[in-house]
Amino acid sequence: MTRGTTSILYLFEGAFNLWRRRLKGVYAGARERGWHVEPVNADDEGMTSKSVLRFWRPDGVIADGAALSRSGFSPADFKDIPIVYCDADEEVVAGEHYGVRHDSRAAVRLALDELISLRRESYGYVHYFTPQDWSDDRERLFLRRTGSAGLRAEVFDSCEAYRKSDAKAFFASLSRFLADLPRPCAVLAANDEMGVHVIEAATMAGLRVPEDVAVAGIDDDELLCENTLPTLSSVAPDFELSGRLAVKLLAKCLGEGGAKPEVIAYDCAPFVRRQSTRTVTVYDPRVVKALEYIRLNACTGASVAEAVKAMGLKARTGENRFLAACGHSIRDEILAVRVREAKRLLSDTDMPVSLVAEKCGYGNERSLRYVFAKATGVSPIEWRRNGVES
Repeated sequence: MTRGTTSILYLFEGAFNLWRRRLKGVYAGARERGWHVEPVNADDEGMTSKSVLRFWRPDGVIADGAALSRSGFSPADFKDIPIVYCDADEEVVAGEHYGVRHDSRAAVRLALDELISLRRESYGYVHYFTPQDWSDDRERLFLRRTGSAGLRAEVFDSCEAYRKSDAKAFFASLSRFLADLPRPCAVLAANDEMGVHVIEAATMAGLRVPEDVAVAGIDDDELLCENTLPTLSSVAPDFELSGRLAVKLLAKCLGEGGAKPEVIAYDCAPFVRRQSTRTVTVYDPRVVKALEYIRLNACTGASVAEAVKAMGLKARTGENRFLAACGHSIRDEILAVRVREAKRLLSDTDMPVSLVAEKCGYGNERSLRYVFAKATGVSPIEWRRNGVES
């Protein structure tokens, strides 16, 4: 650490990988200001806010709300140092404070847009294990949206079930809730953790995901979403942006000690579609493996041969089974995933077209232009300029 450099702590909970995305934004914002960042894991045994502040003596702190609820950390210990809270419950940081907060309205809207588009008979919301104001917000928004659309909607009270039972009884209760929903149904989980539990409970109840129960989570925690079976679709909050905004607010705290505290809402990235809401149902498990492989690797050089290898079949057998199940070839699927990602990057970012080409698995911009124009009828530049929709 350079003497005289502003030094800040980023206090995070290490149980999930989301903090890494936020830290990326914190680093970016701090780098613009010439600040030093020290990430501190609140899960480390024996760590307390007093010991952390005494050791690092930071000029300011950015703290995840979950980290503040860990044993040994108290918001009261930070009263003498500028601090910005990220996604903290009001009861944790009672009173006025600086903070960034995920826009639950945007998350629920994106998730329900996806689930409602599936035209299910009923819809369910599964609350978080313990009382959380963010989960309450999402429940209210879920009921408001489904109510205004005239849809049948039910809520599973995870808090009550968790308080009164052990894991076996909890999953039995959640399984009954899912089995009682008129099918086919769709379920929005409070977050990805609960989304994984919904998939597990559906399996216990003998229900197929997504045929009988489509499931969506919130947070897009890839460690969870990619390692459940089937994989979990989820809304991806812009955690990187939240880190940048937190640094911006902390700079305001450090530069304007008397400034009025404020909380800034940050938005979501697009809905990340995985198997749990796949609208085109494929029943062949080997073809599903190929689809998932292509979804994850199309933009990093996936080939037809590699997709067939993921199926565990010989080349001709694998390609024929894929064509029979999907109605198009493996090569066409790879191209479609690349074009879809190019559309997203062109619409949602200011990334140069040459970099979009690289991010989507093309060796140069010319290759992207050729494939993109063939698929959409317009060039990447025209798509970006006109906001074309396919």
